[in-house]
Amino acid sequence: MSQHDQPLHMAIDTGGTFTDVAIRADDGTMSVWKLPSTPAAPEQAVIAGLKGALNRVGGTPQDLTRFVHGSTVATNTVITRDGARIGMVTTKGFRDVLAIAHQARPSIYDQHQARPEPLIDRKHIVEATQRMDATGQIIVELDETALRTTIEDLREFNLDVVVVSFLNAYVNPEHEHRAAEIIQEAGIAHQVVAATDVSAEMREFERTSTAAINAYVSPRISHYIHQLEQGLTQAGVETGWRIMQSSGGLLSPTDAAEHPARTVLSGLAGGVVGAANWAKHLELQRVVSFDIGGTSTDIALIRDGIPDETLSSEIAGLPLKLPSVDVHTIGAGGGSIAWLDSGGGLRVGPHSAGADPGPISYQRGGEHLTVTDAHAVIGRLGDELLGGEFDLDVPAARDAMTEWGQQLGLSAEDTAEGILKVITATMARGIRKVSVERGVDLRACDLMAFGGAGPLHGADLARELNMRSVIIPPRPGIASAVGILDAPIRYDYATSVDVNTPQALSDLEATFQDMQAHAGADLDHPEAETHYESLVDARYIGQSYELTVAWDPDWGTQREIFEQAHEENYGFADPDAVMEIVVARLVVTQPVEHGVLESVASISAEVTATHHRKVYIDGSWRDVPIYDRASFGEATVVQGPAIIEQFDSTIYIRPDQSAQNDTYDFLHIRSATDQEQS
Repeated sequence: MSQHDQPLHMAIDTGGTFTDVAIRADDGTMSVWKLPSTPAAPEQAVIAGLKGALNRVGGTPQDLTRFVHGSTVATNTVITRDGARIGMVTTKGFRDVLAIAHQARPSIYDQHQARPEPLIDRKHIVEATQRMDATGQIIVELDETALRTTIEDLREFNLDVVVVSFLNAYVNPEHEHRAAEIIQEAGIAHQVVAATDVSAEMREFERTSTAAINAYVSPRISHYIHQLEQGLTQAGVETGWRIMQSSGGLLSPTDAAEHPARTVLSGLAGGVVGAANWAKHLELQRVVSFDIGGTSTDIALIRDGIPDETLSSEIAGLPLKLPSVDVHTIGAGGGSIAWLDSGGGLRVGPHSAGADPGPISYQRGGEHLTVTDAHAVIGRLGDELLGGEFDLDVPAARDAMTEWGQQLGLSAEDTAEGILKVITATMARGIRKVSVERGVDLRACDLMAFGGAGPLHGADLARELNMRSVIIPPRPGIASAVGILDAPIRYDYATSVDVNTPQALSDLEATFQDMQAHAGADLDHPEAETHYESLVDARYIGQSYELTVAWDPDWGTQREIFEQAHEENYGFADPDAVMEIVVARLVVTQPVEHGVLESVASISAEVTATHHRKVYIDGSWRDVPIYDRASFGEATVVQGPAIIEQFDSTIYIRPDQSAQNDTYDFLHIRSATDQEQS
């Protein structure tokens, strides 16, 4: 029998080390939980987290009216290279499209740097006699007899999936679809996929790479979804569930199994979606989303509550041409290892100690000093984490820091502070990448810091970059799970077009109507509130890349929209150049009703430090008050220096800063001068 009298919403976000659970009631009451992930069978941790969280709040599976899930299964499958056995059939003469790739190089001056190996072995690729031109006209008909003979060369490899990717098929997929039918009938592989059904856009390498990634992760994702659905059914969950996709929207399990490449960046998107929703709530115009984990930091720019998006991302160095939140990831996290370069200079990252063995202070056999060890040595971290569930060996970290610091002629404290200054500079470069390099003034931006380690670094970064403020959400260490609770259902459609005249632009109306009709057939609940956003990819003729902008049927207005975006992105517009549109896009979303934010208005603003701890700040030890964030109410103000601890994270406030809590438990850290003036 349920002890809970309200419907419950649950989100579970699976990471490589921990699985995070957020469960929220209709009145906004939120409970969070962390448990170890089970990489060999990720669904086990999800089911255990679901049951454990419900027990903690006195609920039952029948109380759940929303269940959403963020997964790293597709991501890890590509990174670890343990996906499906896949083959490919391509146009004659294009067997090496994945190996040749394009002219961009990972590091043009490093002779030892090489591109990642393609996901499809060359011996698993065969060619078909056929050819389309760039307009979709058939130059050479598909030789079906020859194809039936050629594909027999693939049978011996016992392939899981075969991809069919023909030149210019994004304009006319007739040959791709027919070839896929023939291969399926021959039983060459368990699954056959036409590349155009995954990504129907120009650029053969990127389109083929996307189709290869989709095929590579498909069996693993399908198996995972099947296992998870069985577990949810056995647990008694009655509501339908959704999975997070790279674009920041939700997919049904069926759609995720059919288009698994859309979930490849699922783990990165949740926190950005949460930060975007919080930015809207706080009415902030420019926010940098800043998510620090154990190995990496994920950074994204949010403008007016909408995160920047990209249509061309990468996973493990492989192009992925699908919509995704535009996240810049750097190798800097709590587990980043400190080392000395050939010139004796102090460097930190990108190599990481990970969670196992982890930092020296984790007592798991770690041998390398990390950012977490530096925080422990200078006192920002105490001797325990996760509310006392995890002990830190601070003396061991100090001994190692003392010994290592002798190479630099520095004390343990100065060495640790140096490690933090280096990692701060690395993170600052990452933030500039998504802001200053896009023409955005950081002095007008707020930093939304979350992840387990984000609140430890936010104060230093805001000061380094002269940002307006740092905002710490209520549960920063579980932010990705909390963020996806309010993510919308989303479908993306794209059609390649050739538009460079006013008449051709007006003809796009029919194209958008066709995509909208397609969307109507795909929606599980077409009766629900649905938003349709029509977009186009436009460029000046002769340019290699496009800008995605809103569609307008009037040629003059469309040109103004494009040129304004062009000037914002590149600093100029060219009134003499001819504009062309190459892709029409339709973004279909079904927003969910946002849950009520939990209020702390009833909690007193007065707080008292639970204890004090020596913290090394700017070259000297200081006696710093330690606060419990659970005691913070509306309008609570804390002057720095201070440390604020909570179950899932630790917050550091510099001496020249102060922090003020708001009604909904968002902590705003500003310079003490700014706080006084406001």
